[in-house]
Amino acid sequence: MFLEINELVKKYQSGETEFLALNHVSFEMKEGEIGVILGPSGSGKSTLMNIVGGLENATSGSVKIDGHEIASLKSKALGIYRRNFVGFIFQFYNLIPNLTIRENIEICSHLGKDPLNIDHLIEKVGLQGQEKKFPSQLSGGQQQRVAIARALVKNPKLLLCDEPTGALDYKTSKEVLELFEEINQNYRTTIMMITHNDAIQNMAHRVIKIKDGQITSNKINEKRLAAHDIEW
Repeated sequence: MFLEINELVKKYQSGETEFLALNHVSFEMKEGEIGVILGPSGSGKSTLMNIVGGLENATSGSVKIDGHEIASLKSKALGIYRRNFVGFIFQFYNLIPNLTIRENIEICSHLGKDPLNIDHLIEKVGLQGQEKKFPSQLSGGQQQRVAIARALVKNPKLLLCDEPTGALDYKTSKEVLELFEEINQNYRTTIMMITHNDAIQNMAHRVIKIKDGQITSNKINEKRLAAHDIEW
């Protein structure tokens, strides 16, 4: 298994109050799978993704990526893990406003050991001719494409997507999902996506539902749809 999560617990302390964000969460994902994590706000989705991505430490439990235990790593080692293994795509893009589109992508190409060709990637995400523009000159969908290219350029093994279509209209959301599908097929990138949108589960290999910090369902999708055919 590429991703192995076992008995993962995350507790937050506020004064004398303790909040259990993740309550003994366990699941696995194979390399090259698209996994969708579904759940309401406050269910623990983002906490789970942050721990898998090395942005937060777990209280207890195990997280193995490609055979490497990361749940107990210290800050410096987590930084190396994030650089070498993980690409992040967030809902609100987080582009650098005073850098061009090409520069926003290029700045992350130096982080990977085997980065992808920038010109090829720009073509793949449909940004040809936009390279010299700044983020403010692009539509929301185009900015999300830049964010996707920026995450991919270092050639990560794991792509983590936090509500990647949450700020996009229907048409643009479909285009972005089709792009994820293409990335998964062309680069065999393992993708974990958290979302409120139930329809997106139809394109996933694995669908995991979480509520109140616990896994309520973990299923292999036997009847996957192409992203183009998803409706909501």
